[in-house]
Amino acid sequence: MKVPAEVMVGNFAIARGLVEAGLELAAAYPGTPSSEILPGIVEFNKREKGNIHTEWSTNERCAMEVAFGAALAGKKAVCIMKQVGLNVAFPPLMRGRGKVLEGALVIVSCDDPGPQSSQTEQDTRLLCTLFNIPVFDPASPREAADIAYYALAYSFQRKTPVIIRSTHRVSHAREAVELFPPGTRQVVLSSGVMGQGSKKSAIRNPQSAIRAKLGIITSGMSHSITMDVISELGIGDQISLYKVVRVFPLEKQLIDFVESVDRVLIVEETDATLEMQIGRGNKVFGRINGYVPGAGELTYDVVRSVVERIAKETGIGKKVFVPDSRIEEALQGVTVSPRPPKLCAGCPHRASFHAMSYAYPEAVFPGDIGCYTLGIAQGAVDTCIDMGGGVTLAAGFYDTFSQDNNVVPIIASVGDSTFFHACLPPLYDAIEKRKRFILVIMDNSTTAMTGMQPTPQSGITADGTPTNSLKIEDVVRGLGIEFLRVLDPYDMPLMLNTLKEAQTYLEKKGNTPAVIIARRVCLLTGKGKSQQFLESIDLEEDCTGCKTCITRFGCPALLFDEENKKVKIDDALCIKCGICLYVCPRTEKGKGLSKLRGKRTAKQKT
Repeated sequence: MKVPAEVMVGNFAIARGLVEAGLELAAAYPGTPSSEILPGIVEFNKREKGNIHTEWSTNERCAMEVAFGAALAGKKAVCIMKQVGLNVAFPPLMRGRGKVLEGALVIVSCDDPGPQSSQTEQDTRLLCTLFNIPVFDPASPREAADIAYYALAYSFQRKTPVIIRSTHRVSHAREAVELFPPGTRQVVLSSGVMGQGSKKSAIRNPQSAIRAKLGIITSGMSHSITMDVISELGIGDQISLYKVVRVFPLEKQLIDFVESVDRVLIVEETDATLEMQIGRGNKVFGRINGYVPGAGELTYDVVRSVVERIAKETGIGKKVFVPDSRIEEALQGVTVSPRPPKLCAGCPHRASFHAMSYAYPEAVFPGDIGCYTLGIAQGAVDTCIDMGGGVTLAAGFYDTFSQDNNVVPIIASVGDSTFFHACLPPLYDAIEKRKRFILVIMDNSTTAMTGMQPTPQSGITADGTPTNSLKIEDVVRGLGIEFLRVLDPYDMPLMLNTLKEAQTYLEKKGNTPAVIIARRVCLLTGKGKSQQFLESIDLEEDCTGCKTCITRFGCPALLFDEENKKVKIDDALCIKCGICLYVCPRTEKGKGLSKLRGKRTAKQKT
């Protein structure tokens, strides 16, 4: 019987494998590169007319404990997060890893080598080896579906939690994945020696009569890239290749493979997880001895340079890859200007950040994790360590300055989803201890950075079912905040005046932090909804070429015309919010805003 297939991203493939394996509960907190897995489960559950409970949890610890509770009660459960989210879920993971389950528990932790969209890169596989948790490392979307199916059955049979570790290149790659009826997927995990049947290259068999000079051990996306490199170099018949799918515990066959070759190169992201388990002294080459870079993503170019180096030293490989000369010629003279990441044109966060840095440029600005981390480009984010850390750091800054009798404005910022995720205990602690700082909660009514998932305030569940809405202002009032204002950040004069009012409250010995909720829907979720914008922007008319709007505001719709020495507006990007008119010192709005700036204080030197 021919099985239908569908092209899908790796995260949907993971979702498909879990649904086919009989998943009964899924809990997650969104975080790139893991965010698409739960929506995938929702989608396939609908198609199969299943009865899977799905939820976006308030944070990763909640997701872990909900799934763990279901597994203890006999259900097949999964919790999903990114690698730094696993840090948040660490307490229940450490306590629960040794529990005997009645059902099954799969933890999907998507790593971010590079990192591409995280504070740090870290290797979930290494964590698993340290704490004796089985971990699987898929190399492609199709294999991710097989591993997800197998991992849920593995956990159910052995009554122990297991982890699937994907990376962003697997999670966001696309491949045709077979769609089997639930319970019928036939899984044969392709771990072990890659022999003559490989699609990419004819890899020699290590059991052949002639002992191989070089063996290469790979896992995850590094395997797929290494296969491409071996094929390009034409050395598949001179090396032995071993692919690891279950990184921990290691198979005995892998150790036998190491003994069968003279030299071993280990290509893995991001830590030396396999390398440390294998050992074997001077015959093993990888991150520890510097053959493989100690950090960062292993791209094709990186892997190619590593393989070429060790192949040359080992005395194998004669083919030299020569790039297509036509490509080289076409690229000559092409220059690409660096473009750092920016908030979207018209983003309400940009308006908030401009008001914050404009009102009190000498302030300290503890920041947080999300789209709004990009406020660093506007001088309104000074720190970024983890979700909720901006509130706690603000409290620490207040204690430091007050000890020295310094009056330095402290303006922390956080998003609406992060507020619920990690800010309630830090804010309550600051209230109880009378810490004096301003907290700006940037409420764009969604979890924008990771794909527009709902927040506890949204009033909808993961599958779109209406539910209770928990208003931020109600929570803030309930915690005991005395100074609370809710406003539209597009109202720049009001935002500026409110910041001044909040700072005045604090300097008059206010009893709690001052909270401002800057509320305007994210433009990406607000498309098609009624919003008031200007009909035209006349910024160019008064422009003197000072570039203030570009350097201080950073809107991608503002470009500088080098020929005319003036700023011009890219109509394809501009949404006509008009906030740039407050930024320009030449416009009437800009001149009016300058009269509202806060008083100056001595800049704290650290």
